[in-house]
Amino acid sequence: MKNKNIRNNFLLGMAILFLSYSANAQRSTSFLELGAYGMTQNYLGDVNNNSLGALTQEARFGMGTQLKYNFSSILSVGADVNYGSIYSHDNLHGNVDRDYQVDTDLLNLNVFTNIHFIPFGKYNLRNTHTPFIHIGVGALTYQPHLNTNAQYPDEIELYPGTGQTFTYALGFGWRIRRSLKTFYNLGIYYNGFGVSNIEGFNYAEDFVSSSTEVLNTLDGSVTFKFGMSLGFFDQ
Repeated sequence: MKNKNIRNNFLLGMAILFLSYSANAQRSTSFLELGAYGMTQNYLGDVNNNSLGALTQEARFGMGTQLKYNFSSILSVGADVNYGSIYSHDNLHGNVDRDYQVDTDLLNLNVFTNIHFIPFGKYNLRNTHTPFIHIGVGALTYQPHLNTNAQYPDEIELYPGTGQTFTYALGFGWRIRRSLKTFYNLGIYYNGFGVSNIEGFNYAEDFVSSSTEVLNTLDGSVTFKFGMSLGFFDQ
């Protein structure tokens, strides 16, 4: 009789574990997400001395789209592509006589990961928003448009053609639930470029090596994004 009770309890326990596993499997927190966004970009480099002092005058608009897979309510990975431009001018930074200008088109393709601070997504309906951090790497194609009115000295080398390089992004954002399957996404990101000639020009290497005050530092930008996305899942 005792052995029979032990066997029945064992079978009951196994059944409970199986049902619990099945329920959890059916309530997977993973889902696919597709979104689009608008953005502004601000150049950081030699022309403006890596300053955002002319923030509103130098902001340029762009747009992009992203595809993201949410592995859980905390972690997601994805890819995005965006097109935009960066701008700066000596007139805005006290160098009127020099008249250098940055006017560069950018096409950026990235892979990234987002990490939420608060569980968010498929079943966490009580959490209507969460901050997150963003880390990404990618490839950049850039096309500078040089100011032909500027007088470039001999120590400046021009790069007017299309170039390619790597890029990386670090940022912070906020996700807000609009409805069951739609979300607002806001973020601010620093984009680092793998080149110092995003403006279309550089100081010549021999001039840099003979000078203690001039460097060809890597360029970057600050990007503000605002968009919406749609989750694909069954509740």
